Amino acid sequence: MALDTSEENRSMLRYSSSNYAKVIKVKDVCEDIENNNSSTNLGGFYKVENATTRYSSNRKGVFAQCLVAGAVLLLSAGAGMPIGYSAILLPQLSVKNATMYADREIGSWIASVHSLATPIGSLLSGPFLDTIGRRGCLQLSAIPLCLGWLVMGFAKNIPVLLAGRVVSGFAVGFMAVPIQVLVGETADPALRGILIGGVFAAYSFGILSIYSLGASFEWNVVAFCSTVLPVVAFISFCFIPESPVWLIGQGKNEKARKALLWLRGGDTEQVDTEITILEARAKVDIAQKSLGTSFSQRASTTLCIIVSPDVLKPLSIINIFNALQLTSGTYVIVFYAVDLVQDIGGKSMDSYLAAIITAFVRFFFCLLACVLLLKMRRRSLGMFSAIGTSLASLVLAAYTSIKKEESDMDTYVLGICLFAYVGANTVGLFTLPGLMIGELLPQKARGIGGGFNFFLFNFFLFVVTKSFPAVNNAIGITGAFAIFGISALMEAAFIYIALPETRNQTLEEIEDYFQQSNLLWITRSSRRTRNENIIVEHS
Repeated sequence: MALDTSEENRSMLRYSSSNYAKVIKVKDVCEDIENNNSSTNLGGFYKVENATTRYSSNRKGVFAQCLVAGAVLLLSAGAGMPIGYSAILLPQLSVKNATMYADREIGSWIASVHSLATPIGSLLSGPFLDTIGRRGCLQLSAIPLCLGWLVMGFAKNIPVLLAGRVVSGFAVGFMAVPIQVLVGETADPALRGILIGGVFAAYSFGILSIYSLGASFEWNVVAFCSTVLPVVAFISFCFIPESPVWLIGQGKNEKARKALLWLRGGDTEQVDTEITILEARAKVDIAQKSLGTSFSQRASTTLCIIVSPDVLKPLSIINIFNALQLTSGTYVIVFYAVDLVQDIGGKSMDSYLAAIITAFVRFFFCLLACVLLLKMRRRSLGMFSAIGTSLASLVLAAYTSIKKEESDMDTYVLGICLFAYVGANTVGLFTLPGLMIGELLPQKARGIGGGFNFFLFNFFLFVVTKSFPAVNNAIGITGAFAIFGISALMEAAFIYIALPETRNQTLEEIEDYFQQSNLLWITRSSRRTRNENIIVEHS
């Protein structure tokens, strides 16, 4: 199980890249695990520290990575469509002479049951992510997504409609983690932001598409039209490679090398460097996971990995960020767009048109976020988004509280506030969580950790979407947007205090940051990581 320590191999480690540095001996990298299981000998394992090779792919490599992202974008757009479906479905079902009738209570279940099923898919995706791979999970998720739309399209009563929402919600939860991980593991550090940001642009495009279809067609016709994207996505995944990181972890080194050569445009020097880093880290991760042979030992080992500081810290950051994001109203606007516009603007606003415009604004700002992620720091973008969301929410809440009666001015003022809210929220708070999943979680925990994170996120999303109609009835639209504004302001403070800066950082650098003793970004060590890779040899 030990790495080759021959002089020839060491020479390759030192000189395969101009940035590749030195090999140094340190204490046992698995000392804590050995103390827990003294009968296990982990001698000879290596640990990669400060693996910060600076590289950029050639044009062929960039094109290959964009092809991978393109297949993911098709599925992401398909995932956005069931999210926005309730916004066009509920107004059609609220008409008294409709084929099916749903009052506000039933409507809240139709909107939220999607999010009730999503956590189950998220939790199951973790083990599947490590078992059948990132690409395999995404292909598998396209099947229930398509099936859910067919069930909804043929539905003749509310229970069948709810069943279709459950199936599609499960599919969206199942694909959430693999989408971020596949793009994060195949993209260069410089491209990772724009490609993962593109996932949310596609997601927003799916919401925009469903709103547009709903303004022109009946809800069942919209359901049938929505099967196209998952089918096309399933076919597209047949033509792209599996993640090299997963292939290395499965011992399929030759396949990983071929995949990486394609993703890096045939640059053998760059591939040699990356493969060496991946193999070294994979050996340590495999050692930790294979310590126990019984179920209890494996469970104990998995628990130790999850509660280790380098995993627990990023998980905590992501989940706190998500909780504040949800209470700032990010997805409430998506699920209840048409009804919210009616509550905000009254009869003076065309609710369907306004909902479509908000979806277009979200899509536009997702595209803008992709560009900004190339130019701006993650923290700066997040704080700008949170502060902008807070200001737009509080101004909208203040205006709705002081206006006495409806006027033509309402359309302009409330419309500007609403679109400013959607734009500011989208450019950071909406896009950053997916990027955080792909960047912050270490390789050993991306499967189970990502699944657990999305489980909590979607469970909280269900609570928020299910309870929003009752909250809205109790405190009104003014109180709801006041809560959104306060939560967004708290999000800005949290980003400043805790969120690490990951722009242009390799995944290995980010892993090494979370191995430091600090809990918050503002208390981090001032020592900068040198621009070099260090393979640490266990002595």
